Amino acid sequence: MTDVRTRSRPNLTRERILTEAARIFNRLGYHGTALDDVAQALGVTKAALYYHVHGKEELLFQCCKVPIEIGLEGIRRARSEARAPDEQLRLALARYIEGVTDQLRGSVVILEEGTLSPAHYREVKDGRDAYERELREIIARGVAEGVFVPCDPRVTGFAILGAMNWIPKWYRPDRGRSGPEIAEAFASYLVRGLLRDPTVKRAARRPRGGGGRRGGGHPGEHRRVLPRARNEGGMTAARP
Repeated sequence: MTDVRTRSRPNLTRERILTEAARIFNRLGYHGTALDDVAQALGVTKAALYYHVHGKEELLFQCCKVPIEIGLEGIRRARSEARAPDEQLRLALARYIEGVTDQLRGSVVILEEGTLSPAHYREVKDGRDAYERELREIIARGVAEGVFVPCDPRVTGFAILGAMNWIPKWYRPDRGRSGPEIAEAFASYLVRGLLRDPTVKRAARRPRGGGGRRGGGHPGEHRRVLPRARNEGGMTAARP
């Protein structure tokens, strides 16, 4: 599997290429987009863009992978930093939302049916399903431990993903709240709606070096962190 290469031009990063490509794919559609459009938006020649990506389908594939990578990494980090399911969920959601708004600047590609090769589509679908499965497992554990109200983890997961995946529809990086602020507000709000008792403070962080933890563990508290409704693609590919 190839990846977008970025050795030739230091200012032409993978992040910049994929963010701009996703924006154009969403505006013009996959079939209406040419690599010339992406190259022009980036201020480079088409030949320069070909150094980094082999073709339009590969570019779309890479755009679909990014939100999934952000989501799965967010869950891994949340599980390593917190024990309580509510704090794990809050951290995981915050990292995904911040990645989408801050790193991708709200440009999450909406995948059109039949635009990826079977192999690429299968890889995107497997990643998307893995993210959803991890999210459901956290929710199910929260229900089992009495932290969350009784609910169907699958349906609840889709509701959360739908709320997060709508953010790119209205988010504008040059106006209003920053990505981290939106991530904090959304993640805390979504988790608070699941809590059996939102007033309970929890020791959610893992103790460090056996000496306890610093700070509070209330689900509404936010420490600065970095970092789907079912549409097809990268967690559509707006779902992770």
